[in-house]
Amino acid sequence: MKFPLVISSLALALTTPLAAQTLTLDKSGGAIPGPASFTLRGTANTPYLLLFSGVEAPTPFPALGITLDITDDLAGVCVSIPGFLGTLNASGTATASLQIPNDPSLEALVVSFQGISGNGTYVVSNLARLTPQVAGTFKAPLNQPTLPILGGGIATAADGEILFVGGTGPVAQRYASRIEEWENAGITFGVGLLAQATGLADGRVLFTGGLGVDGLPTSAAAVYDPIAQTTTTLAMSIPRAGHGASLMGNGKVLVTGGFETISLTDPLALFAGIRASTEVFDPVTNTFSAGPGMLEARALHSSSTLSNGQVLIAGGLTLIPIVNLPTVSATAYRFNPSSNSFGFPSLFSGARFMHSAVGTSNGKVLLVGGLTLDLSVFLTTGNVADIIVGTRTDAQLYTPSFLGFGTFATVNGMSEGRAGAALAALPNGGALVAGGFRLTINVATSTFEATALATADLFTQSPNAFAPTGSMAAPRLFPVTANLPDGTVMVVGGGPTGIEIYQR
Repeated sequence: MKFPLVISSLALALTTPLAAQTLTLDKSGGAIPGPASFTLRGTANTPYLLLFSGVEAPTPFPALGITLDITDDLAGVCVSIPGFLGTLNASGTATASLQIPNDPSLEALVVSFQGISGNGTYVVSNLARLTPQVAGTFKAPLNQPTLPILGGGIATAADGEILFVGGTGPVAQRYASRIEEWENAGITFGVGLLAQATGLADGRVLFTGGLGVDGLPTSAAAVYDPIAQTTTTLAMSIPRAGHGASLMGNGKVLVTGGFETISLTDPLALFAGIRASTEVFDPVTNTFSAGPGMLEARALHSSSTLSNGQVLIAGGLTLIPIVNLPTVSATAYRFNPSSNSFGFPSLFSGARFMHSAVGTSNGKVLLVGGLTLDLSVFLTTGNVADIIVGTRTDAQLYTPSFLGFGTFATVNGMSEGRAGAALAALPNGGALVAGGFRLTINVATSTFEATALATADLFTQSPNAFAPTGSMAAPRLFPVTANLPDGTVMVVGGGPTGIEIYQR
């Protein structure tokens, strides 16, 4: 076999053995057509070989003291590929890449990669599976979670993999993107509708509020530790559902507004339950303390962390101050944790609530879609059929300014109006917009009806624009996204289907 001969010849190049070595392998890319890249991290200045195979099977090499998880049937080919054979640099890293041709039939392939490194003592890296996927499409991963994920929160594990918590009742689940497999990650805190899950700087996850089992807003909160796999139960000062919660630059979490009480049959009572109060969670002490009140009470708004650690609060259902008339907000405020205060308002075009928001890679914030509400006739007649609702087809791009006001620019062109869509930041200030719903009122029954969506759009900057991309396998209402370490985007929940991966 050629492979052990290659390793043996590399071993002769160095004579000083290393006492302990480790080797990790990560993948990225995989689009059809496009590059697939691989990064090895190990001991500096150590020879390495990167192997791939279409067959996974234990393959021992007793002379080298190692066992591969793949066969070495293509070792001769691997040695001939630039970058697959070499020496880790002074930082202990090496990269290699393959160009995937424009052949959609390659989607059926599963290619397994593994690295070896050593200079007398040899180590084997983790396994990494490459599943080529046509660019601009959604596709199911190799494996689905044991339990369906309905929503909840997402956190990054210590090893860079993704944790899904709160969306499968009390069970947390971990996704190993290197091999596209799932594993249980302990018992956590199940969250209800209109709750928030916020990743903390130390890797823990904070759950706040939502609708309890009785259908009413709850003050319940909890902190989940994915390493210890323990959950600490807490409580906010008041019940909150449809509130905001964002991690600030100082490591604390700002909790804003929401419904303290809720009525789905009486719109006026619904607005009466909206709060302007805020709370601040301190992860050091695991306690909540009162924050400054907002000028406007608001619920179903967006809360986004800016690159300077401040928080942008935008839109939502609200009450006009002093006169307390229900309306939809077209204002945004920045909260500065250093001064513990909200700044002056910024105005944007098109009041909206239940929109989606994401911080872009260049420090801006994208507000996408949302719902509109016209209550002018209803306030006179009291007839629910006179409520006019709409679903927005535009977005607002917020650019921070030095003085703290910031500016909004309207971006039109989504393939259809959507609220409650999934959003994921992409490189160069872009974003993926997926799923969501349109809302209408059934005049005959005086009830609201939501139509879930399967379509998706890509947002790009320079110029600011939307373009349709591949649709998901099924509609999703209130899905969530996770940016995976390999550069793809996972879409979770919001419908009866399993997990889907978007390949850029």
